Amino acid sequence: MMWQRLLGIGVIAALGTAACSPAVEPAAEPSRDGVKVLVLYDMEGITDALQPSDVSSGSPTYEATRASLVEDVNAAIRGLFAAGATEIVVTDGHGSGSPNPDYILDRMPDGAYHEIRDEPYDPYIDVIDGSFTAMVAIAMHSKAAGGGFLAHTYNGHTRWTMGGHDMNESMLVAASAARFGVPLILVTGDDVLGQEVAAFSPATEYVVVKTAESVERAVARPRDEVSADIEAAAERALLNVANIPAWTGDPPASFDNDYGYILPQQAGVALGFPGATVVDDKTVRVQTSNFLEAYLAFRALAGFTGLATQRILVTGVRAEEGGADLLRRAQGRLPSRAERSFDPTGTTLRRGYGNHGYR
Repeated sequence: MMWQRLLGIGVIAALGTAACSPAVEPAAEPSRDGVKVLVLYDMEGITDALQPSDVSSGSPTYEATRASLVEDVNAAIRGLFAAGATEIVVTDGHGSGSPNPDYILDRMPDGAYHEIRDEPYDPYIDVIDGSFTAMVAIAMHSKAAGGGFLAHTYNGHTRWTMGGHDMNESMLVAASAARFGVPLILVTGDDVLGQEVAAFSPATEYVVVKTAESVERAVARPRDEVSADIEAAAERALLNVANIPAWTGDPPASFDNDYGYILPQQAGVALGFPGATVVDDKTVRVQTSNFLEAYLAFRALAGFTGLATQRILVTGVRAEEGGADLLRRAQGRLPSRAERSFDPTGTTLRRGYGNHGYR
């Protein structure tokens, strides 16, 4: 019966949290209303995202990809409710450039809701807390240089090895949830990511939704089969939550993070980060004491190092015929020397985390 299932999940969730290592941050008071699950989605691992343009807003195929995303997410929601979930929070982990969440909000099943905030937020660290019983990651992708469809870690030019673990974003969200003793119980994506998830968290359920033929091409499994498999896996995962440990990566009290980049110029920018040392001409090393510290350094450097790419492009444009004149006109959009001022023009500053679900 339903009340027995809910009671059982509540008990096993509490036991799972108690079994976490001492390095896990103290969990907040568990939800008193029942079994609360966080569903984070990306887009590269959507069943019918088969070419790079499918996951970018404004492309001709974007709306069809959104519809496929809804099917993947809603299949997971159905399975979680069947297993006794009483509250499901959905958050956008992609940021396609659309001013709205990539999920189609009016397709949300009753009992689930999309996280919408008044200010930008980082879905990887700002949504999860100790009130959740479990976390699910839908439509994820393989790590940087992993070879899967649209493989990357956070953005296209960065790579992160945390305490010896070559990170993908499923590992990232798992480690973030583990700060509160919350396990990542289900992931969906292509076949390459499936191998990565099996290696770092073999107890986590995984559904292969498509086969990666290359970084820019994938072949989808039949829609009905995928939906049925995701629904069944979500139900199994939540019922088995006590046997799926939170993944911390088991880092020591102080550990190294190797932050790698596509271009030496990007690594050169990263070397200016406090405490950064050289590993090679594309990699710097930063020592941290916990996951959050390591992630914040990684996130900051991902933004800083992107500026090196812009400088390379500016240099390239200047070398082209007519490029110098084009740059002079573009520079006219910036304040002149006489106009430069440090006086504030407002009282708020918006954080650039992408449009993950804020007004």
